[in-house]
Amino acid sequence: MKLTTTTSIRKASSVMLLACSLPFATCAQVAASDALSPAPTGFVWTGGYAGIHLGYGGGRTTVTELDDYSFSAGDDTQFKFNSNGFLGGVHAGYNWQSGQLVYGVELDITGADIDKTVANSMIPGSDESFSTSIDWFGTARARLGYSIDRFLPFVTGGVAFGHIRSSYDDNDSGQGNHAVADDVVAGWTIGAGAQYALTDNWSLRAEYLYVDLQDSRGSFEDGDTYRYDFDNNIHALRLGASYRF
Repeated sequence: MKLTTTTSIRKASSVMLLACSLPFATCAQVAASDALSPAPTGFVWTGGYAGIHLGYGGGRTTVTELDDYSFSAGDDTQFKFNSNGFLGGVHAGYNWQSGQLVYGVELDITGADIDKTVANSMIPGSDESFSTSIDWFGTARARLGYSIDRFLPFVTGGVAFGHIRSSYDDNDSGQGNHAVADDVVAGWTIGAGAQYALTDNWSLRAEYLYVDLQDSRGSFEDGDTYRYDFDNNIHALRLGASYRF
């Protein structure tokens, strides 16, 4: 009986010793893993953040005629025009840092006032016109930067989405014909920028984004036949401020 009790105590002691040693073994593994990654030098960008941005955007609309309704009679089937306006929105994301390399993800939503109506110059003297209006767009992007202490240049890219209303109007017809494409469309984006940390929490940024949104198609209200394909993209310049948590 005494021998059994002693054996049990020894077994329990061994189990307790093993259990107590596991956290230290785990810590040692983590420490070894951390030792393999280069330690950041200077300012550390790791952490979540949120902020606001303001800017200016230029849109480019390419209209392609899908039938022989109007300007294809002149052997031209495309019409292009520019639009522009102010931007403003919010963003949020998270950064990780390994050595000088900073990588992360970011989401943003931007209200826009990018719109333009132009006459169809391909048919001089006509009362035809094209218009486009972009009232908001957003992106979900990856970011990759190189930390130079508090200065962080970066490149970025990902998916985009936005609400666009493009239209054709023919006031010469006497019928008020117009073909409208009013859609929320997806697309992609790519860009670059730089960020500077004023304090441990606050930073300023400047960035450029090119946003290419999916084509949308417009048809007359009295039929299902698509008359025009509208291809829209945006060049956006933005300044912003972010707070790191």
